[in-house]
Amino acid sequence: MARGVSGISISVALVLAVPSCSAFASIEKQGGDVDALERIEVFAQRRLQDLHDVSVAVTVLDGEYLQQRQIKDAVELAALVPNFMASQAAAEGTTPAFTLRGVGMFDYNTSTVSPIAIYSDEVVSGGANFMTGQLFDLERVEVLRGPQGTLFGRNTTGGAVLLRSRLPEHEFSGYIRASAAEQQSYRVQGAVNAPVSEKTAARFAFNWQDYQYSMTNLFPGADGGGMEQASFRLLLSSEWQGWSLLWRLHSEHWSGQPKPVYSAGIFRDLASGERCSPAEVGSRDCVDNFGFSVPSDDYWTTSANTGYKRNRTDSWGSSLQLERAVSDSVSMKSITAYKSFNRFHSWDADGPGQFIEGVLASDNEFFSQEVTWYWQQAERFWTVGLFYLNERLVQNNELDLFRDFRAVPELSAVPATFIYRNRLRNEAMAAYAQVEQQLSSTWQLTAGVRLTDEQTRYHANADLDTVAFYLDDFWDLSGKVSDTEWTAKFALIQRLNPRHSLYYSYSRGYKSGGYNAGFSSSQQEAADSAYDPEYLHAWELGSRWRSADANFFWDFALFYYDYRDQQSFVNISSGAAPYHVLKNAGDGRIAGLESDWRYRPAAGTELQLSVGYIPLAKLGEYRQGAIFVADTRLPFTPKWTIGASIEQHQVVAQQALSWQLGVRYQSAIYFDQYQDPYARQDGYALWHGRLGWQINADLELALWGKNLFNQKYAELKFDSVAALGAYTQLRGEARQLGLELSYQF
Repeated sequence: MARGVSGISISVALVLAVPSCSAFASIEKQGGDVDALERIEVFAQRRLQDLHDVSVAVTVLDGEYLQQRQIKDAVELAALVPNFMASQAAAEGTTPAFTLRGVGMFDYNTSTVSPIAIYSDEVVSGGANFMTGQLFDLERVEVLRGPQGTLFGRNTTGGAVLLRSRLPEHEFSGYIRASAAEQQSYRVQGAVNAPVSEKTAARFAFNWQDYQYSMTNLFPGADGGGMEQASFRLLLSSEWQGWSLLWRLHSEHWSGQPKPVYSAGIFRDLASGERCSPAEVGSRDCVDNFGFSVPSDDYWTTSANTGYKRNRTDSWGSSLQLERAVSDSVSMKSITAYKSFNRFHSWDADGPGQFIEGVLASDNEFFSQEVTWYWQQAERFWTVGLFYLNERLVQNNELDLFRDFRAVPELSAVPATFIYRNRLRNEAMAAYAQVEQQLSSTWQLTAGVRLTDEQTRYHANADLDTVAFYLDDFWDLSGKVSDTEWTAKFALIQRLNPRHSLYYSYSRGYKSGGYNAGFSSSQQEAADSAYDPEYLHAWELGSRWRSADANFFWDFALFYYDYRDQQSFVNISSGAAPYHVLKNAGDGRIAGLESDWRYRPAAGTELQLSVGYIPLAKLGEYRQGAIFVADTRLPFTPKWTIGASIEQHQVVAQQALSWQLGVRYQSAIYFDQYQDPYARQDGYALWHGRLGWQINADLELALWGKNLFNQKYAELKFDSVAALGAYTQLRGEARQLGLELSYQF
């Protein structure tokens, strides 16, 4: 049975398997009058608060539910939140790309800092490399939608994902889960909680999984690829001379082969240049520049030269959190963190040939220090803090173009290999303050401000290898991008009654400039990779309501965003060599809403519906030579995202049974800034389900499924027409059924 995120067990009547219900995963009943005493609590403002005192749109997900849904990482987490999109930008094992309410950064470059940050036990993710990771043994996840520029450790214009681990408790307990599924998928995870002394406790949690992808690869010597991932986390909590201490150590190791790409030619007649229609691309009637067609009509069959491609990722980190009550009304918290990351990822973007291939290799180090003071007064609460971050990134990447031509004398002048040695160092310092003032019994004011100074120093260096020569230091550039900016928040909360509140909010979001150390093929392209800050003015109206019997909940948010100097990832579709750049794309506009309903018609039954709607998602126009950002809809931004589920717990023949059935629908999206019909994914729905049998109080057997109706969909479509005459695709996973056995002690 799921446990509430406040650590309080919740009865079967209050099942917590709702995938995107805003902030209902922590419900505490203190007895008596439900209307007056029920509290829904969140950590959206750095401390546990009644939801009605928070002017933030937040989705809360219970950790137990994530395990039941077989959610393995933050990319899959996006399927549970309205107006949230995520993708692996360059296949499994690379940096993820997140979009929340249309604000995002689709970019495979490891130098990118996402406008959506992940905070693991209050430690900010940092650069793109640190946003990957497995989700296991979590108490809760909170997804904050909208700019979070005053309280959190790094500026984010899109939102923040807060991961909270299950903390050590002063009793011996634990669990173990083992799962086996189609596609040679295996997973074992568990945790052991143990008291160490009267004031000290420890918790060790682990997660191991080994899985293959849905793709069948017909290329000789290659297969469909797969990944083995192993992670552990050790937490130690203690009380010592008035201090509360929480020490965290974590490590992850990944190894495997990337998912093979699907290279879909676009020409019906190569000689005349006649193109297939977008609907026909992917059929055997269409060929690429080299006459290759797809090898099969089966959606999950491809031919890709990936037999020698590899991914290996090793990371570890540690953090120390110290808290102390300075007086009856003042407390402080210090969080010190260090992380290390190393990855080698070789990739293929052309299918059966050797035309566009490369390596993404990263060596990353991260250090942060944050100190926060909390001051409680009679009608006022202050949060004041200082933050420091220092991150170093070393890239040793390669871009190998048209290697197959090296053996052809007439074409030997075409191939080229670029060898990149980039060094980046990012340093950020910030001071922030927020006050929550009770104006009356009905009105509450929240006002915050933050001043941030951030700079990125870069050294971009590349060699060029051709058949005729090897050129050291084809370019060697150094520079610095720095800015000092302020962000702010102003909000009013109106308590209409104990069960209904409204909030009115304005936020000024900011994301710093930087250097996009991606794949360039000339010194000019490398020099053009610096970009400026972006700014976001966000207005929001929200409503939270529950019925008197607490069986019906409704959350609603209406938002409007005014984007200034929006940072946009641009795919330059002209020229044979891939060229991608991050640029400030002018002024965009976004408007939409989110609505969550949750209904319990009877004990043990729960219905849920969440709707995200973004009718306006306009990308600003930008032109600079060959660089063109169209005045079109933002990529990776569907107009509709809809999630629905039903869950029931019942007793049959003295046996506890539970079942869940749910669906996630998203409408059509474009994968690039041109609104290209060939780079479009039509709307689709993914169904999931679970049937659990509680054999006894400690043992459960469950059957689960993902993509139950075997929906065909693409995770990525990339314009490779100039080089290959094709669109490179990464295809989503097929239907998967599995069995899970769990034991708790």
